[in-house]
Amino acid sequence: MLRVLGLDLGTEAVYRLMLEHPSWGVDRLAQALHTDRPAVTRALDTLADLALLRSTPTADTSDGVRLVPPRAGLGALLERRQNELARTQLEIDASRAAVDDLLSEYTALGRDRLDGAVERFTGDESVRRLQADLTDRARGELLALAPTTVSGGGPWELDVTLHLDLLARGVTVRVLHLDSIDGTPERRRAVRELTRAGAEIRTLPSLPLHLRIVDGSSAVLPLDPGDPGQGAVLLREPGALTGLRALFTHLWDDAAPLQDADGEPAAPDAYSPQERALLRFLAEGLTDEAAARRLGISLRSERRMISGLSARFGAHSRFQLGLQAARSGLV
Repeated sequence: MLRVLGLDLGTEAVYRLMLEHPSWGVDRLAQALHTDRPAVTRALDTLADLALLRSTPTADTSDGVRLVPPRAGLGALLERRQNELARTQLEIDASRAAVDDLLSEYTALGRDRLDGAVERFTGDESVRRLQADLTDRARGELLALAPTTVSGGGPWELDVTLHLDLLARGVTVRVLHLDSIDGTPERRRAVRELTRAGAEIRTLPSLPLHLRIVDGSSAVLPLDPGDPGQGAVLLREPGALTGLRALFTHLWDDAAPLQDADGEPAAPDAYSPQERALLRFLAEGLTDEAAARRLGISLRSERRMISGLSARFGAHSRFQLGLQAARSGLV
């Protein structure tokens, strides 16, 4: 309880016992605490260092020392600790400001601030830094249109390690990409790794542009969708963000569940938490409307999820879907 003031558990035990029995010596204290003399001596040294003990010439005290009255001794420690914390907070605030300045300088490469809510970035490296900084800032949700899917290529590809960190922090990650997973086996494995970690991934035959939306408050998209290598624009305008999120939602509702690199249904451990929840709700007998409400999605999205799950399981009815899901250990 007094650790924050510098007293470990052993020292605090000695201190409390001395408050009850101020005349006890080291041996008596050690006996009462079921410890040895050196341990009590170390505790007394700590109490002296904290100015909770003072020397006394009288012989009726604990080996020539006397406790400083608790109100004075502990009060002084509290005030000292509070001052230390205040200085530490000032140092933290100063460090935070320095970090913010450093990050601003880091992401300033190629930046052209058009106004407070719109910034333009040119060059691959500036776009890559912007993507990493924006992704790392996500606290609740990251939505991505990603015609290219994983790291290793241009600045618009998803950084798998960074997104796995987001998922570990509980951030919702939804990714729309093309229905063919192109590239190397490593690239395909990375997609499956994201899915296993909880990312929700759907596919479409085509996507209009690259896009990232973070927490509904920031969005980044190419300066020229036809040539995304030219640069990016960062938007914070509420109206533009509402429109971009509506675009993502519309495309998401039309998208198909992720298929693996060979075109086969994803393995059971690759089903998203949302899909597992839907299967559980269906097993519990909930209607489509009730399941959609519980999931926080539209009825259209819920029915599309059922269609996708049925296709993946090869089920031809809700009952058969529930049976197959149970056999797979998903419910």
